[in-house]
Amino acid sequence: MNATTGNEAHDNTENVDWAALAPEGGERIPELLEQVATSDSALSDLHDIIHFPAPGHRAAPRAVDRLVDIATDEATQPVDRWRPLSLLLELVGAHAEDRFPQHRDLDQWRDEVAWATSNDAEKVRAQYRTWMEEAPDEQQYHRMRNRLAVMEADDGAELLRAELDTYEAVLARVPDLVALLHGGANRGGLDRAGEWVSYLLGFLPADAERISAEITGASQVLLAKDLRPAPKAPTSMREVMTQGLDSGEPLPAELFALGLVADPSDVDTTVGLVHQMAGGNLYNSFAASVALVLIHGENTPREGLRRIGRGGGTSMGYEGLFNESWPHCGNRSPQVLGFLALGRAGDRARRLRLDILPGLIKGEEDSRALVTGVGLEIVLGPRSRGYTVEEHAQADYDEETLKVLWAIAELPASAWQDEEFTATLSAWALPDNAEEFCALVGVESEPEAAEETEAAAPQRQQPQQQAPTGILGRLFGGGR
Repeated sequence: MNATTGNEAHDNTENVDWAALAPEGGERIPELLEQVATSDSALSDLHDIIHFPAPGHRAAPRAVDRLVDIATDEATQPVDRWRPLSLLLELVGAHAEDRFPQHRDLDQWRDEVAWATSNDAEKVRAQYRTWMEEAPDEQQYHRMRNRLAVMEADDGAELLRAELDTYEAVLARVPDLVALLHGGANRGGLDRAGEWVSYLLGFLPADAERISAEITGASQVLLAKDLRPAPKAPTSMREVMTQGLDSGEPLPAELFALGLVADPSDVDTTVGLVHQMAGGNLYNSFAASVALVLIHGENTPREGLRRIGRGGGTSMGYEGLFNESWPHCGNRSPQVLGFLALGRAGDRARRLRLDILPGLIKGEEDSRALVTGVGLEIVLGPRSRGYTVEEHAQADYDEETLKVLWAIAELPASAWQDEEFTATLSAWALPDNAEEFCALVGVESEPEAAEETEAAAPQRQQPQQQAPTGILGRLFGGGR
């Protein structure tokens, strides 16, 4: 299954000085790689050592080939392939908010890394600060903010180089990875390899043409339902346990990936997605509608936006539907990533995103500052425009702006202790304490309710402290 160089093995890990690349636990990497397919603890430990931007991330590019070989090896049980694939996804999507709504330009990324590694570190940090302050939108602001945070480390430039090298190492293995889109064992059952590899492929648009062709071929998304061959039923109990019954339908994750890699001029794929959008499968209909928005942007058919809104109004809601078709990367939930991605449609998706936003501001504590900044950008413009307290004091806010501001005003007292969140408000010259903010936007504060919220906070925090916080906690405890 090693398509890139015939049938030769890609294991180049034997002579690697892992301890030098990953001073904190690097000597364990060979053993963990041997166990990663079958052990949750090995997966978690390996992730902690080499994820971006951990100090050991310099080892990640050298581990990629081994992880791909494990995932694609016929000796690896289908039910175990998700582990190396999930780690690969974490390696390429650690700062997933960097990728939405617009893709990274790979050539520009290469040039940036070459500049960062060939210049004085303090000069690079100063330039990132400037780019962050002058960012034209929230996506660019967070890109620069994340780069600056990495550069604060002594080996920051090396970590930036390793991030790019890891991406390119995974990209080189696309010919092998796409094989996991095929076969009932990869497409059926829980934690199917076809689902995990689709998430991964969606983050590799540099090989978009190949990925799009492989997904449309494997998923039969271009064929009407009555033209698809009937899926083969399992012939033994072992097959039932390892693969389940492949429905013959495209996987929601494949539709996610198509949204990120398909060419807008590919009429056949658009028609195939429209059929999925109009089909009876709620999850595929929603995933296909979102994919159409990502492919066509500001030229998205209005029906696609309506279908997304209609899905959000079902009992599953936006959270449940995004959880079914979008990955959970780093600390970002599928719904947060979907919300960011819909920005690709610009003003066409404005009302839809403002409909999703209040729930995210109230419910997504880890991403509250991020989504609040995007919401303020939608209704007020970019933070770099330069705002004043006087502007807000004299402003006559429209209905959409008030919707965002009122959602913020209704947050519990604990939210106002989050420094990143209050700094986001300050970037638009908005008050950074609840009482003044409520007074500005015309919402009457309720001191008694706030006191109750503060008193109840320790009780609510207890289960959060017990919840898993590593890679497994994010993948399976984060709303998948």
